[in-house]
Formats: sequence, structure tokens, C-alpha cells
Amino acid sequence: MLTRHIAAATFGALTLAASAFATVPASAAPIAAPVAAVPLQAAPAGDLLQQAQYYHGPRRYYGRPHYRPRCFWSNRRVWNGWRWVVRPVRVCR
Repeated sequence: MLTRHIAAATFGALTLAASAFATVPASAAPIAAPVAAVPLQAAPAGDLLQQAQYYHGPRRYYGRPHYRPRCFWSNRRVWNGWRWVVRPVRVCR
């Protein structure tokens, strides 16, 4: 009796095998390259990567940054071993 997992694995293996036989080797590619592809092959890879990045404009300035203290005291529920109690706890970020 076939289960779903065995059927899915069989289907995946057959699909992979069929795609391996269906691909054309690189030696069978046509010799003449299209005219539009020639400038892209001549460009260095760094230029193509820079062109692909998006430019979002200058950074926005929203005034003075807000600084808060790194550590502060806050009343939190703490388990002391027998019960929950509310105690001041130092919270550092």
C-alpha cells in the first residue's frame, strides 16, 4: 500500500530524472550569440550588482535622536521559590 510520503518521493524522483534527461548540454547551444546579450557579457560583474540595488534617496532627518537610560528600575512579578511577588527589578537593555 502506497502512502502519501512514498508517492510524493516517487513523483519527485521521477520529475528530477525527467528534467535531467530533458536538458540540453552546453555544447549543443547555438554558436551565434544574440546582439542584445553581447553588452551584458562584456560588463564587469560589479557594475551589474550596483545597478541592481535600489536607491531610496537621501536619509531623512527627524531631529535629535531620543536617548534613554540603558538601565532602569521597574516593578515586576518575580517567582521567589514559593509564590509570585512584586519587587523592583533592574532592567538593562
